[in-house]
Amino acid sequence: MKDRILQLCRLLNKFTLDEIATISEIPADNLLPIINELVAENKLTKNQEQYIYCRQKTMSTKYPVFQYFSKETVDLIMRCYCLNIPTTKTMYIVGICHSSVENFYKIFRKMLYKKQLCLLKQYYCNRPQIHKTRQFFNEIDVYFYIYGNQVFVVDKPFKSKGEKLCTNQETQEFKKIYSYVRRDMESHIKNKTNLEHKIAESIWRRNKNFKELYGNLKNLLFL
Repeated sequence: MKDRILQLCRLLNKFTLDEIATISEIPADNLLPIINELVAENKLTKNQEQYIYCRQKTMSTKYPVFQYFSKETVDLIMRCYCLNIPTTKTMYIVGICHSSVENFYKIFRKMLYKKQLCLLKQYYCNRPQIHKTRQFFNEIDVYFYIYGNQVFVVDKPFKSKGEKLCTNQETQEFKKIYSYVRRDMESHIKNKTNLEHKIAESIWRRNKNFKELYGNLKNLLFL
């Protein structure tokens, strides 16, 4: 009966004891011990008189490659990525082909880029800013925005009326991060491919330890 009650909880999502008793046609006194057990197992949470079903986080299925490897394998690849281990070494650590490792790394970078882009759009809508343009490898223009102590990168600049220059403090922060990013990017010609994604990754890694990077990536990949 417990499994049936849990399935009903999942369908209802939010409910009171009286509501689930009415729907299940099971007396509240008989239901309460089961409900309390589900709360203890973290399958339900209680907010005053209301119970809420705890939906299990699942890994993003947007990218098919996640379906072909176990969670343990993906987790190991994530750890290697956060440790900045090259794909040529990760393939031996994990025991999968190089192309699969490269695919995972590309997905991680793409998701990091999209996350910072989403945040940037929120900042820009509240305070439109004139972008800064910098050229990498003497041929690729890259566009930056700075809000507070955060630097964002885009492949195409925004356009809006009322754009303003960033503050002097923001400019100083940009100079520090840009200097770091430029050295990091131009250290290898391979960084020219998907440059904005790699710049976003470089900024993301800056001044973070493994625990912070792994936690951030895990929150990004599990929905």
